[in-house]
Amino acid sequence: MLSKRSLGISFFLEIAVIMTAMLIAVTIFISFFLSSYINKTTERNFRQQAEAIVRYYPDEKEFFKDFNIFNLKRIFDIEVTVGDSLEQVPIKRVKIDNNYYLKASYPYPNSNKSIILTKDITDQNNLLENIYLTMLIITLIGFIFILYYASKLSSQLMKPLNKLTYKFSNMNESILKPIDTKELPFEFEKVANSFNALINKIKTSINYRKELYVGTAHELKTPLAVMRLKNQITLMKYKKNDKIKETLLQNIESIDTLNNMIHNILEYGRAEGGQFEKPERINIIRFIAKKAEEYELLAHSQNRDFIYNFETERFMISIQPLLFMQIFQNFVQNALRFTPEGGLVKILVHTDEKSFIVDIIDEGKGIDESENLFAPFKRSTESTGAGLGLFLAQNAAESMGVQLTLKNRTDKQGAIASIIFPFERFLHQ
Repeated sequence: MLSKRSLGISFFLEIAVIMTAMLIAVTIFISFFLSSYINKTTERNFRQQAEAIVRYYPDEKEFFKDFNIFNLKRIFDIEVTVGDSLEQVPIKRVKIDNNYYLKASYPYPNSNKSIILTKDITDQNNLLENIYLTMLIITLIGFIFILYYASKLSSQLMKPLNKLTYKFSNMNESILKPIDTKELPFEFEKVANSFNALINKIKTSINYRKELYVGTAHELKTPLAVMRLKNQITLMKYKKNDKIKETLLQNIESIDTLNNMIHNILEYGRAEGGQFEKPERINIIRFIAKKAEEYELLAHSQNRDFIYNFETERFMISIQPLLFMQIFQNFVQNALRFTPEGGLVKILVHTDEKSFIVDIIDEGKGIDESENLFAPFKRSTESTGAGLGLFLAQNAAESMGVQLTLKNRTDKQGAIASIIFPFERFLHQ
């Protein structure tokens, strides 16, 4: 994972690093400027005061005659003492007992004495420390703001990509909608247009396949219908001792098998077209109940019992009704076909923590769970179909985003066919 580059994280890091570097540079510059300005101003004032004292009072006697040292300190905040050093000592900073001082020595021109001036600059140093602390706090607050701002910019940058990703992840053969370029920034329009061109090609290909399946199936049904009709006419003219009856019956049975296969091909072609059906938001409980009433009549006509039970009365969901009916109808018809006369077929609708589930339960002989019954042309020994029903149901399920399972019952003989709607997909649409 660390080796993979993330555009959002890279942009976030670059913005954060650059803006943090700029913030630190500006903070250091302002701190240095304020520190330099305060120090130079303090030293300049100190130097001017010291030079003024030496200039106007070149003799220490005259100075002490006119000024009292304590008054001078009170007025100028400068402590003045007289020393024996004849050398001028430039301004220097000293620390005495946690206090900071400026100190300088100026010799009197007409004397063997020098004046030593000392100024307490502890307050200025405290001010500078407070400035440094304030700048540090500002830097930390600015750094937090930079992280927040970089995150917002990164999310804004990734928003169009996330929108495209969401559309692609929820797009399949059944929902091939062009991307609305008005919702995207100018820079992403070319990408969206390219994908729209690809979507149109896919739709054209699927429509071509659908027309091919439907057209081929119709072309095959016509000669088969003629062959069957001629066999039936010939069968009506057979003589009792003629062996042609058995041959004709076998031909009719073969033709019926081919017709069933062609019917499944037609269904597949219709399913290809049904994938373009626009999803509808319906109450799936009411929809299943309406269809279950129709199958109840069919079951009773076949001497089979049929019941349905719903855990809830309402569950709104966006589905393609045609594709769902292809799955539901296949499972119910299989359940009625394999359940013996007097048996029971049940439809149970319930939910668990992750899914909405429709179970179709029969009382047949069960299935071989080791085989893939959803493979094309896979059928049980008792089936008379072409073995495409479950294959078509699986294709419809993949287009819708639902899951299909087939398993044997644990309480008694029979099988359970389940249609599973994951909440993660259908409740977040």
